[in-house]
Amino acid sequence: MRQRPGFPAVRREAAVASLVAGLVMVALVAVASAVRAEGWNEFGLRPAPAAAVGDTILEPFFAFVVARAEGDSLGLWHAADLQASARARGRSSRLPVEKLVSLERRRPAPGSEGRHAGARVRAEWVITFDGALGFPLPYSILGYHPGSLRLSRTLVLAELAPQDMTVAWREKREVRRHELRAVRVFALERGHLLLDADAVVDRLLGELLDDSWTVGFVTAHDGPGRLGLGVMLGRDGRSIYGEFDFARDRIEAHGRSLAGALAGTVRHWLDPAHGKLPAPWLEE
Repeated sequence: MRQRPGFPAVRREAAVASLVAGLVMVALVAVASAVRAEGWNEFGLRPAPAAAVGDTILEPFFAFVVARAEGDSLGLWHAADLQASARARGRSSRLPVEKLVSLERRRPAPGSEGRHAGARVRAEWVITFDGALGFPLPYSILGYHPGSLRLSRTLVLAELAPQDMTVAWREKREVRRHELRAVRVFALERGHLLLDADAVVDRLLGELLDDSWTVGFVTAHDGPGRLGLGVMLGRDGRSIYGEFDFARDRIEAHGRSLAGALAGTVRHWLDPAHGKLPAPWLEE
């Protein structure tokens, strides 16, 4: 994680007839477990897409969420569904999915899709745990375990419709431009998720680590792979982002200029000053 000063300078670092209706009901009952595990939308059942070669997501929870977003699957899932998905992938989750009560992807209420200027809300995610959580961050930064995460019992995120974007940044005297496909912004509209940095590690890592309040997450397709970001604010209000490598299942301590440029580009949707996100540093 690292601070990104204002663009364009970027530092290199931290969901007719009665006979037909009856048949549909029978079919839904017959595949009820599949609906819950895979999802559905207005056009029918939506099996989760398989990850492409070179685009592996190792963490089962992230794989589950990204597959449902990219497959536009709506549904309500529980801890058992995520645990079964992890077993099928042959990999346990680093995250406390056993504390999950439900994970829902649903359509926004009619008339609320345009609440984020310049983008439409494609879906809402409601994540409910069995209580407020606090646990050590299950990833290291440069070999250090940086601190603890604190989460409210419920998180509500608005998933903005994917967009192709060209992001730009300055590198020496040149302006570099890069095209990204299917950029998805997940704005944290209710609840809180924050990193309480370990004081000793904070001193060791300096600006690579700080207490951070999450305002949202971003995924994007970059060539054959994916780019993942956490977008945060420090206690002093400074902009922070963290780049996550899905294929290696790790936080990149020195975020690339590309990641910083993307964080800057999407931040206007992730600014609490616009009134759509919770006020930072006020825990429920």
